[in-house]
Amino acid sequence: INSNNRAWKVVHLMRHGEGEHNAACDAAGDEDMYEDERYFDAGLTIDGREQAKEAGLLLQGSKLDVVVASPLSRALQTAMIACKAWKSPSQPLLKDPRFVCVEWCREGMTCGVHPCNRRRTISEIKSEYPQFDFSSITSNEDDIWRHDKAETQQDLNHRVALFLEWLETLEAKHVLICSHCVFLHALFADFVKEQHNTANSWFGRGELRSFVFEFQ
Repeated sequence: INSNNRAWKVVHLMRHGEGEHNAACDAAGDEDMYEDERYFDAGLTIDGREQAKEAGLLLQGSKLDVVVASPLSRALQTAMIACKAWKSPSQPLLKDPRFVCVEWCREGMTCGVHPCNRRRTISEIKSEYPQFDFSSITSNEDDIWRHDKAETQQDLNHRVALFLEWLETLEAKHVLICSHCVFLHALFADFVKEQHNTANSWFGRGELRSFVFEFQ
């Protein structure tokens, strides 16, 4: 990795576990449930929590300097559960990672106006997740989600680019990122050149994939 002097990071990319909105759509057999206000900023189901735990167990033995999550509840919950499972009793001296919340890696909202993708105010989220550093998020209110129109692909790609710029400058070499399927798909479809061209398939619920990112 270091032979060409490129900046590199070991990046573990993870989609959140099953959310309440996902389960509702499965039960109804209809994606219209994503438009239901009852699933505003949906959290994890019991199955989703188990998926997050299983991903954390897969990370045991891996170093983690920073854990990154989007400000949506399902991503924050996934990050906390996975990290707890990662730090096993057999590794009591393992240093805790830093926790950072980043707006740019929120779900892509190109598929419609879905309340499950609208976040709460940062002041409210901070009170529930004091472990996280929210300093990169400048607005207390949600300035990305719109009630009248979906996000454009251009706007999503802009967010992906900003996130990658931020990730490159992050002072950490081993990073876990808990994000969302549309965002992760856009990342690989338009920005990341993957050696074996297999990473741009959709991430499953709670799925974890690990890479070495070289920034050019």
